[in-house]
Amino acid sequence: MHLSSSRELTRVVAPESVELMKLTISGSIELDQPSASASYITWLDVLIRNDAKTATCGVARVALVHVGEIADALGDLYPALRGTTLEALANTYFSQGWYKDEFAEGAGIDLLYVESIEIDEAHRHKNLDLAAVRRLCDTLGSGCQLAVMPYRDALVASHWGRLGFALTTPGRMNGLMHMKLGYRHAKVVDATGSGDFEVLPTVILHDRHTHN
Repeated sequence: MHLSSSRELTRVVAPESVELMKLTISGSIELDQPSASASYITWLDVLIRNDAKTATCGVARVALVHVGEIADALGDLYPALRGTTLEALANTYFSQGWYKDEFAEGAGIDLLYVESIEIDEAHRHKNLDLAAVRRLCDTLGSGCQLAVMPYRDALVASHWGRLGFALTTPGRMNGLMHMKLGYRHAKVVDATGSGDFEVLPTVILHDRHTHN
């Protein structure tokens, strides 16, 4: 089954020259029930595009790890993740079939994994990557406890730290970082409609996880 959807990165009403950036998301889901030999992971391909110009500005590859289904069916995350590119998540974030205590503060059950995101040269240094991941967390990640992504060096980790990601594996040159989706983190907005996004702090009045 083929899935397709679009998510607006900005709702700003601006002149005709506005850069209306959208996410187009596609993926495949098997109709048969998952098993230990079949994936409990839904992989999605994301196009970041300028809707007015129908031009692709970037691409991303993300996965939804269906933690609740895995826990109910298998009792432990490792059998479902073993042999996949996500195998390291099992021991890093989970213990005895569920999230470790330090990560069990989210608003949902599943886990959103951002494997990669690439922005074309013309749109770099505009925070388009931060805006895309923020919208993915707000939409696809609305039922997730964590968003997780790899980092390759301290500079990359610092960049994503602006959005609210924290190092899961501190002291290492590369590893994993996470963001707890039960909390309100920085927002990323295009206030002028120019396609240049700004990272702004979010004032937290109420913790979302205290009202679930």
